Formats: sequence, C-alpha cells, structure tokens
Amino acid sequence: MNKSVLNRSRIRWDFIIGGSMCLGYAALMLCRTTVGVAGPAMRLDTDIELTITAFGAILGWGMAGNLLGKLTNGVLADKFGGRKIFVLAICVAATAICSFGMVSESSSFFLFYFLTLFAKSAGWPAMANLIKVWFAKQKHGRMWGIISTSSRASAVGATLLLSSLLLIVSWRGLFFVAAAITAIVFAVLAKLLKGAPSELSLSLPDNPEIGSPMSGRTQVHPLDELKTFEALAVFFRSPRFWLISISLMGLAVLFEFQVFLPIYLSESFGLSPAQAGTASSIFPLGCLIGVFAGGFVYDKLSKKALTAILGGMSGLGLLCLTLLLMLSNLDLDPRLELMLTIGTIFVFGCAISPAYYLPMSVFSINFGGRHCGLLIGLIDAIGYTGAMVFDFVGGSVADQQGGWQSFLTILVLVSLTVTVTMTLFLYLDFRHSLPLRKYNLEFQV
Repeated sequence: MNKSVLNRSRIRWDFIIGGSMCLGYAALMLCRTTVGVAGPAMRLDTDIELTITAFGAILGWGMAGNLLGKLTNGVLADKFGGRKIFVLAICVAATAICSFGMVSESSSFFLFYFLTLFAKSAGWPAMANLIKVWFAKQKHGRMWGIISTSSRASAVGATLLLSSLLLIVSWRGLFFVAAAITAIVFAVLAKLLKGAPSELSLSLPDNPEIGSPMSGRTQVHPLDELKTFEALAVFFRSPRFWLISISLMGLAVLFEFQVFLPIYLSESFGLSPAQAGTASSIFPLGCLIGVFAGGFVYDKLSKKALTAILGGMSGLGLLCLTLLLMLSNLDLDPRLELMLTIGTIFVFGCAISPAYYLPMSVFSINFGGRHCGLLIGLIDAIGYTGAMVFDFVGGSVADQQGGWQSFLTILVLVSLTVTVTMTLFLYLDFRHSLPLRKYNLEFQV
C-alpha cells in the first residue's frame, strides 16, 4: 500500500474509533439515565411504595458500584486494553438494566443499579486507553471534547426518548427498551471496535512535541517504567492530584442533581412523570452546549486563560444554585417560577460541564502515562465517593418537610468548594506548564 492510501485508511479508522467510543458511551449513558427518568413513575407505583429516601438509596448503591468500578476498571483497562473492557462493560450494563426492570424489591434495585454503574464506570478509563493508543497528544483535548459532547447529547436524547415512552409504556418498559438498544450497540462494537492501530497495520499516533525543549519531556514518560504501587505513590504526592480529586468529588455531587431533577420538578411544580422527565432534559442540554464549546476551544487556549475561564464558569454555577435556592422564597407566579427554574438549571449545566469533563481527562493522560487508566479511575473513584454519600443524604433530606430547600443548600456549599479547588488546580497546572518549571518534579520516586 502506498503512503497516501495508508493515510486515508488511518483517517477513516480514526473516525471509526471515535464514533465507536461515542456510540458505546451513549449506550452506557442511556442505561444510567433510565433510573432518573423512571423515578417519578416508580414513586407513583403502589406495588413498590418507593420513598425519596429509598430512591436516594438506589442511587447511592449505584454510586457505590461506580466507585468500586473506578478502582478496578482503570487497572483492568491498563492491563487488558481499552477495547476489551469497553465492550464487556456495555454487555454487563445491558444485562443489569434489563434485570432492574424485572424486580420489585429494594435490595434487587440496589444490586442491579450497582452492577449497571459498575459497568458504566469502565467507560472513561477504557476510552482513555483507546485515545492514548489511537490519537496524537495534541488531539487529546479535542477527542475528550467530542466524547464529552456526545455523552451530553446522548443524555439529552435518552431523557427525551424515555420521557416520551412514559406516555405509552410503564416504567418497567423503559428498562427493557434501554437494554435492547444497549445490546444492539454491544453487538456492533464487538465486531467494529479495534484496540490499537497495530491490529490493522497502521502507524502509531505521531507526537512531535514529545521531547521538545519547550515540553520539558523525554521520549519515555517518567511513569512508564513504574509499577502500579510506585505510580500511586507519585500520584499521592502531587498537589494537583488532590486538588482535581476534591474538585471532581464536588462536581460529581453537583451532577448527581440531574438524577433527582425529575422528582424535584414533579413534586415542586406538580408535573406528571413524563412532563418532569422532559423538563429535566434541560440540564443535559445545558451540559451539551457547555462541553461542546469547551471541547472546541480547550486545546486552543493557554492554561492561564483556562484558569480564568473555567474558574469563572464554576463561579457562575454557584450563582445559579443560589438563585434556585432563592426562587422558592419569592412570591412568584408558579408558571413564571417554573420557567425561571428551568432556565437557571440550563445555565447551571452549561457552567459546570466543561470543568467536570475536560481538565481531569487531559491531566490524567498527560500525568499518568501508561497508568492513565489507573489515574483517571482513581480520581473518578474519589469523586464518586462524594456522590454516593450525597445520594443517601440528599434523598433522606429531600424526604422531609421542606426538604428540597435543605437539599439545594447542600449543593450551594459544595459548589463554593468546587469553585475554590478547581481554580487552584488550574492555576497550579498553569504554573507547572511554564518553561522554567522542571517537568519531573512530581515524578521523583
């Protein structure tokens, strides 16, 4: 094959791999979204008598699965490759979400949502490995932006699809539809997705900036020769690691608001389950726009500019939550209050999504080297620990008289913490990128 044919083949497979990751993660997002959209209808089902506290416990057990998955699936992706773990995760998610729709006991709901999010947790570290072996470093931010945008688009689509289906099927039917779609995606990716360019005799991604004087990097990443526990020691000594982990913990809590949104809107404004589900799609729509814009410009902005922009957007998210807290205390027309609430939730999604998806993903690949799956899984695990605790606490708080006000107060405090820690992380990351900084300071073992 001549060089031009090989280049065309490489470009074609780059599109196929990128599209496969977007499709696969969309299926995983569909499985996760189903529980939130079904929440109001499950609450109305007298056969299961689901309280908000019990619903929060279901979400909490799901987050426990997410947490355990982040601790294990990153290591598995590093060891066995992103392709194998990604495809297996989609299969497990389809099986678990189908089983969820068949049971009625709380303990069974806990188990199958645990397994669903355990499987979903493999998506990000598996894709980190795929991006590392398929794409050049200067494209990593762009690829994460594309995948993150696809994730948010699939969340919007899944929410609208499932909410519409609630008009004609029971809440159990939503789970069977999600399982069927996910099973089809599994069959497609099992055939289509390839683990590395070498499987197709294609060239490895070119990283011309590696080894350049400005990068301060050598051809071999400082962590590539280290064992897992040695790499962990390096991570734990890094201030940036702890700042991004605390930030992700807070952001995971803020994102967990979306799973409570259908019930929050239903009970606060008297909406039907289908109406509440449709209205709640405004949050992932805001996230979609925010992460699309962020992914498009992320690689083009300096780290100094990113510090100001993402720090400012985190602050905007804090203002949105404060406004939501204040709205219920104002004597407004219910329809106007609903419109303002939906608009504020939209802006909130726009504000927090770039900080949630992009800095940690790019940092994990650059800092983790061949241990990027371990690093991204570890940071996510710390983040989901906060989300898990919030699910149990938040559901219990919201179940009380006037509980949604206390629920939002917790989110405001968390958002304030995120604004501070994310800005500090971005500032340190900017300082670390300066030419006079020695890149290997954090890698000394």
